[in-house]
Amino acid sequence: MSAGFYRLEKGTPLVYTYTYDEMKIIVEGSFTISDETGKKVNAKPGDVFFFPNGSKITFTTDDYGLAFFTGQRKEGGS
Repeated sequence: MSAGFYRLEKGTPLVYTYTYDEMKIIVEGSFTISDETGKKVNAKPGDVFFFPNGSKITFTTDDYGLAFFTGQRKEGGS
């Protein structure tokens, strides 16, 4: 199990493919979150998201975003 804070500043998007299940709660700022199908959501403080194993997610922000995450990672891996 891992947990921590994730912060993204305006600039290059983060494209991430999950190799485990993870949940995020948006704490400050905002994110635009999109999946490989093109579905997009504007995430704001208080929003909670579940990203299942195998999801390819793109995170962007117009300013910055801060989220708290927790995920069940495999032993010794990513």
